[in-house]
Amino acid sequence: MEKPRLTLRKKLLFLSVLLAIIPLGFAGRIMITITQDELKSAANDELSLTADQTAREIDDLYIDTWRAPLLLIRNGIDNPELGIQEKVSLLTSTKEVEDIVCLQLNVDGLGEPVLVTQDQFREKLMQASLDPAQVLKLPVEKTNFESKADANVGDLTYVPEADVWLISITVPLKNTIRGRKAVLSARINLERFKNRIETHPFTKTGSITLVDVNGMRIFDPEQTDMKSFQVVNSAVNLLKEDARAIRVQPYTTPAGEKMLGAFSFPVHFEWAVISERSESDAYLAVSKMFKSLIFWVLLGLTVAVIGSIILSQRISRPILEIGKVVQKVGTGNFQIKVSKPRSNDEISDLGTRINDMIEGLRERFELKKFVSGETMDAIKQSDKDGIQLGGVRKKATVFFSDIRGFTTFSEKVEPEVVIEMLNTYLRCEAKIVHKYKGDIDKFVGDELVAVFQGPGMVENAARCAIEIHKEIAVLNAKYPKWDILVGIGINTGEMVMGAMGSEERMDFTIIGDTVNLGARLCDKAAPNQTIISENSYAEISKVKTLDLVKLEPILVKGKAEPIPIYEVRGTKE
Repeated sequence: MEKPRLTLRKKLLFLSVLLAIIPLGFAGRIMITITQDELKSAANDELSLTADQTAREIDDLYIDTWRAPLLLIRNGIDNPELGIQEKVSLLTSTKEVEDIVCLQLNVDGLGEPVLVTQDQFREKLMQASLDPAQVLKLPVEKTNFESKADANVGDLTYVPEADVWLISITVPLKNTIRGRKAVLSARINLERFKNRIETHPFTKTGSITLVDVNGMRIFDPEQTDMKSFQVVNSAVNLLKEDARAIRVQPYTTPAGEKMLGAFSFPVHFEWAVISERSESDAYLAVSKMFKSLIFWVLLGLTVAVIGSIILSQRISRPILEIGKVVQKVGTGNFQIKVSKPRSNDEISDLGTRINDMIEGLRERFELKKFVSGETMDAIKQSDKDGIQLGGVRKKATVFFSDIRGFTTFSEKVEPEVVIEMLNTYLRCEAKIVHKYKGDIDKFVGDELVAVFQGPGMVENAARCAIEIHKEIAVLNAKYPKWDILVGIGINTGEMVMGAMGSEERMDFTIIGDTVNLGARLCDKAAPNQTIISENSYAEISKVKTLDLVKLEPILVKGKAEPIPIYEVRGTKE
């Protein structure tokens, strides 16, 4: 009788019945999202309204409280029927105008200006050991009036000793005084406005910040640069472009706190008003709802977990075992297997497929030891029809290494010792070839054939040969009875790389005159010697760290004339 098959899908379906609390969580989440959107909309409206109202308040203060009185005083002084003494009397009689702490009249060519200061403010400066005239008097260059507007707003000034912020407003007189141009200036104390900002009802849950066109915080003695805040950076960019639009912008502070922000701009100042509130405060109601939802979800989840704990163990145990097996396979252990689960479901099928995969990887890993890297690349790049016979012409460097005296050695020792010796020395050479980015084409008895490609291929081959000779000496010290030396030949040029043979049995290898000459150079190389061709020498002749010596030209099979050769004797470091 066939064992009933309880599929993983059925198990998960059974578990989902126990987790009936999920609809509650889903519905609750939708309600929270809707509430969050509503709160966000309300918060954005409040932020933009606060920023805009504050900007309008600045403009109203400027127009009604600061500029209007100054223009009235200007018009009185501008009366041509009044003399200088009468004009000075007019200045003195109006010095108690709210927020205006100093009036200054500059007349071209009359030396020192007429300066009238507010008594209370003058006393405050004197208590701070300051000279009121020195603090409040505007330099002549600050009173120059080139604007076409009826008034000009000066720079913001901070007096740290008295902890006051001042701005200047300058208006030109329409008529001259005794034929001379005159300018009326006022210093405005921003203390009252600063207090109104700090005590604004919005500051109980948020903050209102003023920044100038350079991103510096206004009413901050440290003149903090606020451009690292995204909302400030956006506002400053609009201010510089004279695109004064109200905008709402959520952002994250440099400290990582999520904020909701908005900004607006007063018309008469190069300032931006930024209102902001932390997202957590804005969504406080959402946070409470979320905590309540978590409580009910956790309660339902607890009930569900109690009912599903046995089932979850049956599901997780084989999955954990598969995970451990895959982890060990990743380290190169292809002998491990997944034990067959007792259940007859998808997990059991997965374990079987994992075992099949491990077997395939083991076979591929073993096969890789018998083929070159070029062969593996050709297999990877082949299409659905497999590797096709044929080759391509490429410029590369061929590397031949042959053990000298191998025949004599093999006649003196047992075959097992010969194999051990070959494996030891060829393993050493192969490791060095791979180190210098070479690809082993084949082993032919005691000979190693490798190919180097890409930038620096000849230098890599030369340094590979140098290191092989050094490592051979180390092996000889370890196995003095073997006393093996190798001769190496290197040649560079075009050769044909591709699949040779038949569709049933092929070999990916290299052929051509360049390869043949490399083999001839290897034959001519003495023990512990590396010979390179003229083509190879041309590629590395300017490498100052290689010791290259020109040898007498030699005759080789297949060449009518003697060919120039060079020896790589080592490095010059």
